[in-house]
Amino acid sequence: MTEPSLLIQSAWLIPALPLASAAAIAAFGRRLPWHGAEIGIGAILTSLLIAIAIAWETFTTVDPAPYEAAYAWSPLGGGFVLELGMLIDGLTAMMFLLVTLVSSMVQIYSREYMHGEKRFTYYYAMLSLFTFSMLFLVIANNTLQAVVGWELVGLCSFLLIGFYWEDKSNQDAANKAFLTTKFGDVGLIVGVIVLSAGMFGLTDTPFNFLQTIDAAVAGELSTATIVLGMLLIFVGCISKSGQMPLHVWLPDAMAGPTPVSALIHAATMVTAGVFLLARLFPVLAQSATVMAVIAVVGVITLFFGGLLALVQDDIKKILAYSTISQLGYMVAAIGVGGYTASVFHLFTHGFFKALLFLGAGSLIHAVHSNNISDMGGLRRFMPHTFWTFTIGSLALAGFPLTAGFFSKDEILVAGDLWAVNGFATGTAVYWVGLAAAFVTTFYMARAWFLIFMGEHRGAGHADAHGHDAHDDDARTRTTRTTHDAHDDHADHGAHHADPHESGRQITVPLMILAVLSIAVGLIGSPFAQEKPNFESWTSTTVIAETTYPFLAEYAAAGTGIAAAAAEPSAKILHGPPTWHLDLLLIVLVVFSSAVALAWRFYGRGLPAQDPMMRMGGLTRVLVAKYGFDSFGYRFIVVPVRDRMSAWATRISNDVIDGAVAGIGTTTMRLARTTYTVVDQRIIDGGVNGAAFSAAWWSARLRRIQSGDVQRYAGALVAGVILLVLAFVAVR
Repeated sequence: MTEPSLLIQSAWLIPALPLASAAAIAAFGRRLPWHGAEIGIGAILTSLLIAIAIAWETFTTVDPAPYEAAYAWSPLGGGFVLELGMLIDGLTAMMFLLVTLVSSMVQIYSREYMHGEKRFTYYYAMLSLFTFSMLFLVIANNTLQAVVGWELVGLCSFLLIGFYWEDKSNQDAANKAFLTTKFGDVGLIVGVIVLSAGMFGLTDTPFNFLQTIDAAVAGELSTATIVLGMLLIFVGCISKSGQMPLHVWLPDAMAGPTPVSALIHAATMVTAGVFLLARLFPVLAQSATVMAVIAVVGVITLFFGGLLALVQDDIKKILAYSTISQLGYMVAAIGVGGYTASVFHLFTHGFFKALLFLGAGSLIHAVHSNNISDMGGLRRFMPHTFWTFTIGSLALAGFPLTAGFFSKDEILVAGDLWAVNGFATGTAVYWVGLAAAFVTTFYMARAWFLIFMGEHRGAGHADAHGHDAHDDDARTRTTRTTHDAHDDHADHGAHHADPHESGRQITVPLMILAVLSIAVGLIGSPFAQEKPNFESWTSTTVIAETTYPFLAEYAAAGTGIAAAAAEPSAKILHGPPTWHLDLLLIVLVVFSSAVALAWRFYGRGLPAQDPMMRMGGLTRVLVAKYGFDSFGYRFIVVPVRDRMSAWATRISNDVIDGAVAGIGTTTMRLARTTYTVVDQRIIDGGVNGAAFSAAWWSARLRRIQSGDVQRYAGALVAGVILLVLAFVAVR
């Protein structure tokens, strides 16, 4: 094995720089000209440059071996070693690029978007800490360190979602996100313990990723350990990556500033679960049960999550539900053996989803409303935002030759290959994925027509068109939850009569992300060179050489699968992408049909009544969000909250107050006893007794010294006589 370069060995600088910048901004950011933004932007751009250099070296090296380095210590003894280390391979390098690039764009964008915010310095410190937390998770070489990064990501998201904590709705959104993800985190932590428990006796570093993967592939971990451990870890991924039914926190997370939404949905937080599944893919690939569960959850999420976007009026919530749907694609791909397809979609989605959220922020910045019913005709006023948002929408919809087209089609191809092996989940991913693509295209076309086409409607127009029912809480929240509270134009008095294009610090990041939303798709497309390509970049030796062990078992048993049919897709890696003209034709038909339907409903502007609100029972179900929120509130939040409050009151009044009162009473009694017995009787009595004794003896000894000479002479004679008698007696 060749010695890794100094650059690879210095990869720890990528997470270290944002951590240092967070500390520096918190310490003296307020005293700087840009109030700390210059530190955060400088640090993340430096990390980005290092990430680009590491990616170049990693991707241009043929079959690079992963580089692992760790500082190990053994506080518990007995051969059990904990590690603080880093694992650098293609997957790590890819995530470095995604996180640092999106975070760089967000931080540059935020300088204009958050201008005038009273907690501006705090905001930049939290952005840097958020970025560090995700990078710390990505670079981890062991599951225990990954859990630490995972929890830090959750903490930072809680603080940023509740950034405007003055409003109770924002507090509730932050608490909802924190508690929902913590519920899943319990499964993650227990799963890590179960998985590492199987490693004891095999190694003194039972949490190590590479050793755990090698042991699983070699058959040294029992089936029960793999199934139980990975399913519990997947529970954590369900909550963090917004899979149903633990997706409920993600739309409410829109309460935070829009740039934070972009960071959460594109490069941090929600991608953590998919990344962890990809990191442990060779382990979960040992069990058909685990893969089937993952695929089913992903399929449900990718379709039903997308449907919820149909009845939203808040642009950020439309994008939030689209994120849930796209995360479902990634998870479903993992469940049908599409490791490369899932990671590729994670990579491309990060750029066009960041573009869409930042584009939404530019729109909100201009019209001072989140609602697409308050927009319209903005293509004339905001040309840069119009074109960049259009590119992002096309990429999300999977329009041919955009990044989303290539990555999403790879997922459908992976599902088709899995179906060849006789698994129904593969068929479900293929056809449900196509149906979800139609839904995605329709709701993005609906938003695009209402935002950019027709005449500008202005604030307040929605109430005249019956759009107040689009979202059961969209209009109860003030626009304080987005940008109006810190709009840098708020000081100018009345809002502009017409919308206006955003400044360069907003539009330049949009342009960069728009270019990437097309360009990054080419690295995983049939246009890419045969090798190296995205598949070889993100693969490992284990993944390249491993097949699914249960396929051979099913073939031998003749369980609905033939060995000949299994052979082409038995390997995890499927080779370079190729053109599937039948799929391309289907995608074009799906896209055209969805756009045509959206044009029919919204091509002439906002209709008197939105057709999406006239679907009867389906509309009621979608507006109610399938009842998950109301169910959780009624049967979980209220009972737990009320019972816990009653228990807390009882514990406070009866137990804690009683204990405090008892301790107080006991202390008072002890003090009185100490005063009466120890102080008054023993200490004071001893002192007073000594004084009285000295006075008594002094009174009597004073009589001896009376001054009478005759008495002194008589005493002297008496003493002499006594001495003589005593002497005689002794003789």
